[in-house]
Amino acid sequence: MGTPDLDPDLLKAFVAVADLRSFTRAARLLHRTQSAISMQIRRLEERLGTALFHRSTVQVELSPAGENLLDYARRILALQAEALASLRTPDLAGTVRLGVMDDYGTQVLPGLLAAFTRSYPQVQVAMETGLTGGMPERLGADLDLVVALHPEGSGEGQFLCREQPCWAT
Repeated sequence: MGTPDLDPDLLKAFVAVADLRSFTRAARLLHRTQSAISMQIRRLEERLGTALFHRSTVQVELSPAGENLLDYARRILALQAEALASLRTPDLAGTVRLGVMDDYGTQVLPGLLAAFTRSYPQVQVAMETGLTGGMPERLGADLDLVVALHPEGSGEGQFLCREQPCWAT
């Protein structure tokens, strides 16, 4: 028998079960039945010749082989998504000028921007962080997008989320 392949559908099921520690929750996430997810995991384990999970009636834990496979599975799925995105999207190029408050620019956006630049490598993102009070007026002039806070009911734009600020000293 040859080397087993790592079917992306089986890897998606594996990652979902590993992340959620539940076959039932993974089935809900992937819009499948619990028995279909169990069958996919069983098929992957048979192909690899090793158990990927330790199962009990109350919990699902990764086996050492499962721990070993998890990072590879995530990377394989990410690479597959990147390859498909490169074939589906037009070659976008240019610069996007973004204005954002400091906290979002340093904590929220780096992960999002990393994913964006993998999908659109020809697009440069120029980000300005700081106080956003005057940034909305600069839209269209020297900023293409602004993520700013303002009191409820004031300002224009598209609502992204509601936050409850908390000051601590």
